[in-house]
Amino acid sequence: MTADQQNYIASIDSSASDEIYIKKTMKEGINLPPHSHNKHQIIFTLSGTLHIQIGTMSYFVPERHIAWIPEKVEHKLSSNNQKIALQMFHCNMHLKKNDPRQQFAVYNADPLILANLKFISSASNIISKRSNEDMYYYATSFFRLLSTISTSYTLPLKALVLPDDQRLRPVLDFINRHLQEDLTVESVAREFGFSERNLSRLFLKSDIRFNSYLNYQRITRAIELFADGNKTMQEIAYEVGYNTPNNFNRVFKKITGKTPSHFCANA
Repeated sequence: MTADQQNYIASIDSSASDEIYIKKTMKEGINLPPHSHNKHQIIFTLSGTLHIQIGTMSYFVPERHIAWIPEKVEHKLSSNNQKIALQMFHCNMHLKKNDPRQQFAVYNADPLILANLKFISSASNIISKRSNEDMYYYATSFFRLLSTISTSYTLPLKALVLPDDQRLRPVLDFINRHLQEDLTVESVAREFGFSERNLSRLFLKSDIRFNSYLNYQRITRAIELFADGNKTMQEIAYEVGYNTPNNFNRVFKKITGKTPSHFCANA
């Protein structure tokens, strides 16, 4: 962890309990060791996409979406995009222990939400209840209502369970590096010296289905390439392993609930 990254985390945790800490960050705000904050963290992906690991779960946050990380939840942020810019808000929510908002969530940012985020972030890097009471209550009320406002926009992408079996980790890494190839259980098993049956058992034991994992990684990689913005839809489809745009469109809609063009238009 660099000195800037250490100072960044320290500045959040040293801010007063009645202050909202706001920061726009790029690469320095990600690729940190697993860490937590004593305030809720709301992350808006201004540009680029984000991977968030919490315990054994790995979540994907597309561009112009919001990640909600509850207080004291250890997490790790990373991104595969060429450029990444995040708007982060840290504030106390004073939520009860069994409140659903104490759980991680990903939300789509519709125009109403975008306008509110822009308005709140324009106030100051620190919104203090003592010096700007109206804005403080406005911002905290908005964040508390975010799950209600965004109910119909909750992202349908599912989280992935990270396997405990160390034998499967390099297999998954291999799949991620060769998404453009014609991968099958048989070909991947051969690459690692497994029989097809034994590799299938490893996946089953870790509650992972080979084809589901492969398609999920291909679609999330496609969304990352959308954010980079330097390839056509057809080029992206081929790059992530689909031999026809129709196959790409079908799998994309199955996983995200939207066609690629509709997803990009509403991102």
